[in-house]
Amino acid sequence: MTWSAYLPIWPLSISPALWLALTLVVAVLVGEALMRYLRLPRIVGYIGIGLLLGPGGLALIPQLPATEWRLVVDLALGILLFELGSKVNLRWLKANPWIAGTSLLEAAATFFVVYGLLLWFDIAGVTAAVVATIAIATSPAIVVRTVTESRAQGQVTDRLLLMTALNCIYAVIFHKLAVAFMHGETGTSFIHTVLPPLYLIGGSAALAWLFGITFERIHHHLGQHEETFSFVLFGMIAFATIMAATLKLSPILVLLAAGLITRYRRQRSRTFPPHFGSAGAVLVVLMFIANGLAADLSGLRDSALLVLLLIMARAIAKSLSVLVLAHYSGIGLRQAMALGVALVPMSSVALLLTLDTAVAFPAFGSGMGLVLMSCIVILELAGPIIVQAALRAAGETPETKI
Repeated sequence: MTWSAYLPIWPLSISPALWLALTLVVAVLVGEALMRYLRLPRIVGYIGIGLLLGPGGLALIPQLPATEWRLVVDLALGILLFELGSKVNLRWLKANPWIAGTSLLEAAATFFVVYGLLLWFDIAGVTAAVVATIAIATSPAIVVRTVTESRAQGQVTDRLLLMTALNCIYAVIFHKLAVAFMHGETGTSFIHTVLPPLYLIGGSAALAWLFGITFERIHHHLGQHEETFSFVLFGMIAFATIMAATLKLSPILVLLAAGLITRYRRQRSRTFPPHFGSAGAVLVVLMFIANGLAADLSGLRDSALLVLLLIMARAIAKSLSVLVLAHYSGIGLRQAMALGVALVPMSSVALLLTLDTAVAFPAFGSGMGLVLMSCIVILELAGPIIVQAALRAAGETPETKI
């Protein structure tokens, strides 16, 4: 018998999963310290530790395999998207059409401002369009997590959740259309340019409807058993996420639309455990850490002016659009300012759309993709603080209510 039969071989070969587990412990402790002593959102600690220890920082944690990282993000984001959809009542748009008008104006203004800025920097039109569609998205992960953590309630909170959900839908659909035009410029036939967006939108809607109907029936029988229902729902979300990816549909659209459908089918909102139980909560924390580990700020080094201008132009477009229609939609100036600011964060949805585009078009990934990644990292770090401050300014968190 040799020493290697029962002793580890040096140097040790450590699995990336061990590094991720260690980072999880550190990130949770840092996040808790930020909340307890500085009253900052815990998410800042999760993302910050991932960024600090990952390849983009001190490089103490190696690059995670793309398959492992993507699965964690897809599952956690699916949980948050379904949770977001289940909180949003689309009937509100019928009762107050000015909210729908505000959402459309804000999305359109964001697109055209970002698109125009990129054209001014001599970026190709179709590339500028792809970036502008991604810029529409407001981070559902940051918004849902911060609202839950802050226990915020009120007009601004409800509108923020609704407009965040709509922004994600706009971003995914119009991004797919813009990418189709990008394929068309590379010589792809017309039929293969047109069919992918139609298949993705139609297929995602069909799968979301099936998920929503199944969810309602299971909830009818298991709704009183909260723990059992949470486990079943978690499995359903995982199944829908993996099935959407297998069918080359959009997990983002499927889970968000499923949540919207289930909420629309019932007259009253139902209260679920945050992130549908402890397993979902752990995945959400891992997602923010993984986002930090995957962060790439090289675009800031090479194109700092463009990155900063994109962030500023996008924030101004969103804020001014909400302010313009604030009176007609029924909110005051202070509430409108808070809502406009809270729509600024970007995170996982924008990140996944950027990475998907970079896989299909490597030139995009090494060019505007890096610029967009830098914008996402900055707004992901600052986003939770921005949303928390906006909700406090609107007077919708417990410590600000009289």
